[in-house]
Amino acid sequence: MDNYILKEVMETGTVLSRLAKKYNVDIYELGYIPYYEQRFDSIRGEVKKVLEIGVETGCSHRMWLEYFPNATIYGFDIFNEEDRSGYVQIFKKLMKGNPCLDRSICFKGNQQEVKDMNRFLIMYGNDFDLIIDDGGHTMRQQQITLKVLFDAVKSGGQYVIEDLHTCSGQWKSLYGFDVIEDGDTLTTDLVKSLESGDNSITQTNYINEIEMKSIRENIISCKLEIGNENYSNYIWPTMLSFIEKK
Repeated sequence: MDNYILKEVMETGTVLSRLAKKYNVDIYELGYIPYYEQRFDSIRGEVKKVLEIGVETGCSHRMWLEYFPNATIYGFDIFNEEDRSGYVQIFKKLMKGNPCLDRSICFKGNQQEVKDMNRFLIMYGNDFDLIIDDGGHTMRQQQITLKVLFDAVKSGGQYVIEDLHTCSGQWKSLYGFDVIEDGDTLTTDLVKSLESGDNSITQTNYINEIEMKSIRENIISCKLEIGNENYSNYIWPTMLSFIEKK
């Protein structure tokens, strides 16, 4: 995204930008706000179910609770109580007394474990208006999560993969997981193939041919979006993708 446009969005005080500031969410600096607003501003009140993979201290969890006033926001995370960084304790402290707690559901699970995601789906069903993968950002995690959860998006809903700039190879590991393993297909390449419809990628280490065919056949559109082209010391611009379910 052009930095002038990003600066203008940050200064205009749109609903989502104000909430991002209020809850100190990095979606603001990453340059993702205009893309979410383009797709959801006009239907905020109609959104009923949102799942976000990756919660940490819950900054974005609280932001989505306020942005979508009639939606239940589901947070999926490892929620490791023994993590020395204290994410879980901070999350609990910041959520205490939140007026939207009746619309907040948190689930403990590992996104690269199919059994954990299936357990989530058994408990909470499908028909999600929006699923956001803001989890560990590895190729394994992104692609396993896509193949398992894409069918849980309702017709016309959106499946989002954030922070696709991890495909650059700049980070060897994140949160204790290898970002790109031997033989991995970059998720950016997969997204570009879905966007163009060229069928150049028929399978990956984590998605077999049948699963890939199912994903392709159930997409209305796929768009790789560019966020902040000069974020921190990243060698790639920040990126995310929106996949609309048929």
